[in-house]
Amino acid sequence: MGKYQLDYKGMQQVERFHEKHSQGKSDKKSRIQDLKAQFLEKARQNAQK
Repeated sequence: MGKYQLDYKGMQQVERFHEKHSQGKSDKKSRIQDLKAQFLEKARQNAQK
C-alpha cells in the first residue's frame, strides 16, 4: 500500500465524515415532504380520470 492509501475500514470512515459534513444535500425531512406531495398530486390526477 502506498503512503496515503486507506484500507476498507479507513475508506468507510472517510465516507461517513464527508456525508456528515457535506452541506450540498437537503435534509431528509424536506425530501420526504416533497415526495409525499408529489405522490398525493399523482393520486389526485389518477382519481379524476
